[in-house]
Amino acid sequence: MRIGIVNMGPEEEFDWGSIGEAVAVEFEHVSGNLEWKDLFPEWIDEEEENEGTSCPEIPMPDLSSAEELDVVVARIPCRQPESGWNRDVFRLQAHLVAARLAARRGRRDGSGKVRVAVKSECRPMMEIFRCDDVVGREGEWWMFEVDGERLEEKMELPVGSCMLSMPLWQKGNNEAYDLSKFGDRQVASAKKEAYATVLHSSDLYVCGAIVLAQSILKSGSTRDLILLHDASIPQPKLLALSAAGWKLRMITRIRNPRAEKNSYNEYNYSKLRLWQLTDYHKLIFIDADIIVLRNLDILFSFPQITAVGNDGVIFNSGIMVIEPSNCTFKTLMKRRYDVISYMVVIKGS
Repeated sequence: MRIGIVNMGPEEEFDWGSIGEAVAVEFEHVSGNLEWKDLFPEWIDEEEENEGTSCPEIPMPDLSSAEELDVVVARIPCRQPESGWNRDVFRLQAHLVAARLAARRGRRDGSGKVRVAVKSECRPMMEIFRCDDVVGREGEWWMFEVDGERLEEKMELPVGSCMLSMPLWQKGNNEAYDLSKFGDRQVASAKKEAYATVLHSSDLYVCGAIVLAQSILKSGSTRDLILLHDASIPQPKLLALSAAGWKLRMITRIRNPRAEKNSYNEYNYSKLRLWQLTDYHKLIFIDADIIVLRNLDILFSFPQITAVGNDGVIFNSGIMVIEPSNCTFKTLMKRRYDVISYMVVIKGS
């Protein structure tokens, strides 16, 4: 058995060598001057009016001559509960090295999965090693079986919001970005994909949701349209929504534990119910106050979470690509007590 070793000391490498052929993967550590805010800037040059967009370099190992590996083993640093522990750039780099190694040199089983073992006191980043990929845990060890193709696609994306994954323009000219390279992937799993929106707490956005449905259909999309709603929407308006093209699903609202009573965002965590739509592989969520002007099916080619940046690490949840998962839903439900909404911070500042 050939074992790829990432970010481990000589003793640990020796221990793994007693199990199989241990191959230490060397890489240059990221500069200590690189900060999280450099990866998630407040503003980027989307229109390429100046120099365009770019991301700081995070060194990766040269894998051109690396042999196939049966498992990748990595030690991921954890500074928890130190403030900002989860925005440690070296921690991110260690994740990326392990993921890139697994995606490009990991041996794939009959279902296309690669094996990764991570040693860390903190839970490895769900953005890279998904909740659903966990197959075992013992002490500080996390065992994953990850879809190699999915991981490889994710490694092609920019790290952070410092650069667009789908630019507005072709690099170096003023021509619109060529989307044709995504075409083959668009229709592969159409039956498992849907557009979705959420209405809760009042019926104020019913008309908006009707217009949204019609705009999606007129764009030429044949994906399902799923609308989650609570008991606040009266029956006549539900009939109108259904006639507009929405498939209706009843939900129970989820309260934001940090929101003030009767505030506009008191139940904004109801969007988390989207992750419970596990009969779909992928969703494009769109707020009910948005009109679609052209076909957006191309966005189904991108992984969770694909969205538009807002300010630094904050993204605009008005349109986002998500991958339903009960495991992710449960994790997000637990974390809602830890997260302080930036709107609450602004109001209190």
